[in-house]
Amino acid sequence: MSEGCGHLDIALSLTGARKDNRELPDFSRRLFLSGFVYLTATLTLVVSRTPLGSPLFFACVLLAVAAYGAMLPAVCDSMRPPRRLLLTAFLFAIAFRVPLAIAPVGADSDMVRYIWDGRVQRFGYNPYLVVPADPEVAHTHTDETRRMPSRHASTPYPPGAQLFFRLVVSIRESTRAMKTALVLCDILTILILWRWLLSAGESPWLALIYAWNPLVVLEVAHSGHIDALGAMWITASAFYLSQRRTTLASVTLVFAIATKLLPIVLAPLYWRRIRVRDALLSCLLLSGLYWLYVAGRELPFGAVPNVVAHIRFNGPVFQAIAAVTAPQIAAAFAVLAGLAVAAWARRHRGPSDPAAWGWPMAMSLMCAPVIYPWYLLYFTPFLRSRATIPLLVWTVSSLPVYVVWARARDGGRWLVPFYIQMLEFGLVIAAGIFLARRSRRGTDVPSSPMDELV
Repeated sequence: MSEGCGHLDIALSLTGARKDNRELPDFSRRLFLSGFVYLTATLTLVVSRTPLGSPLFFACVLLAVAAYGAMLPAVCDSMRPPRRLLLTAFLFAIAFRVPLAIAPVGADSDMVRYIWDGRVQRFGYNPYLVVPADPEVAHTHTDETRRMPSRHASTPYPPGAQLFFRLVVSIRESTRAMKTALVLCDILTILILWRWLLSAGESPWLALIYAWNPLVVLEVAHSGHIDALGAMWITASAFYLSQRRTTLASVTLVFAIATKLLPIVLAPLYWRRIRVRDALLSCLLLSGLYWLYVAGRELPFGAVPNVVAHIRFNGPVFQAIAAVTAPQIAAAFAVLAGLAVAAWARRHRGPSDPAAWGWPMAMSLMCAPVIYPWYLLYFTPFLRSRATIPLLVWTVSSLPVYVVWARARDGGRWLVPFYIQMLEFGLVIAAGIFLARRSRRGTDVPSSPMDELV
């Protein structure tokens, strides 16, 4: 049995069942049945074009989650199926994505904003200094971008994302091209994970924990979120650091931070693992990326300060802290929480331990002012150890949040119901408590800060 399977052992951790030696025909049937059920769910989403949060949407998500759950115990089985079955499993993962990737995109998609941010750069504008609703930039719009929901706000996306938008728009200016580019990033993440597992002597089947994850398939192939690019960069950085290729690890970390700021909390993991010149190169590269968009004394932070000060969605921890202090203090707490967990992981865990990468970003997200389901994409490549089971649960428990989209279409408030928050975060806490109790009853040592806290 591979080291990764020994760490994860999801079947044992979640059900307490003993492993058995499944015969190959049983494994093959499970793979094909799960794959076809999953594929049916994604095809139904495409053909029906059902909106987010609708009853049919949740029915399809439930089917995908059931198929995913059926495959997870098999992923960590001690038996080593033939490589042709592994190839089949990866082909299924691609098949889940393709129909969703080529499906049309509505004007309310974030990808419409990505296209506009890329377009204005081609027109010579700084995307941080203009807003789509400004009459002076009316000539930069298409019929699609004129209807974007964020047209009255400045862009929230960092320079690395902006360069990506410009690159894609320069090749082909369409939301389908943008989604295709993001799906390619997603597939590259799978390949990096596969290579990482092989180099570490772990089972390559563990890459399916990411490749088949319904949250990943939904948020990238269906909705096309830029977080797929950031997840690719941070996965590459973790892989390179585990291989002691410190320059590449440093550069890819910078691009991850420049796509979205979340991975900045992972900085302690690089302490004394990279050379001084690598650290200096990283600082220069990050400064250079931001310098491309500096205008006068205005730093290219876009809408981020406004989000911290005013925007709230599904962030109960942030709201509780901000209510008794200030939004800026709550934001600082979110960053410090991630840094503290990363510092703990730097001392106690090696660079190849996926929990060392997943938990710092997850802790910071838990304390953020806005927690959309797709924000979880950053840590989904690292959910292959026992210590990350609560985070794996979170990728599923976050999906009911889409009920807000249905309520908003009926005139409801853009607010996550309390019972949905209790379900989402309650399941994560319950999984953490269950994991900690199993560890204390047995001989396992704590695998994450959460194990010690609970």
